[in-house]
Amino acid sequence: MNPGLGRNFEAMDPLEWLARMVDHIPDPGKHRTLRYGVYSNRARGAGEPKEPGEEAAPKRKRCTASWARLIHKVYGADPMICRQCGGKLRVIAFITDSLSIKQVLEPLGLWSDENQRPPPEPREVRVVPVDDAGREIGEAW
Repeated sequence: MNPGLGRNFEAMDPLEWLARMVDHIPDPGKHRTLRYGVYSNRARGAGEPKEPGEEAAPKRKRCTASWARLIHKVYGADPMICRQCGGKLRVIAFITDSLSIKQVLEPLGLWSDENQRPPPEPREVRVVPVDDAGREIGEAW
């Protein structure tokens, strides 16, 4: 029994019933199911719940090979295939320190100080005004 209406039914015309039903249809792209706590996406991605004294092992992120795919698209050569034997290569480290790069390339004869040049001079940046839609305002280049 509905305490507000005093009965367990309600009479209405078909268009009003349809309007009430349409109110329950979610907007396109809107999440329909919400989960909280250990059932949420964030908690499920964190792994199994740990005991209070137990330490979690650090997770190792897998490097994506998207850079290799892009190099293959641009140059037409797969950087993950050995040029000598044709075997598959794998990335073991990324070296970004210039001293380490020099220590690796010098014994191979690929490092020379005269080939090292300073970075190019910065160029002037020209700002073009745009409107709200992203179109240029005023003169064209």
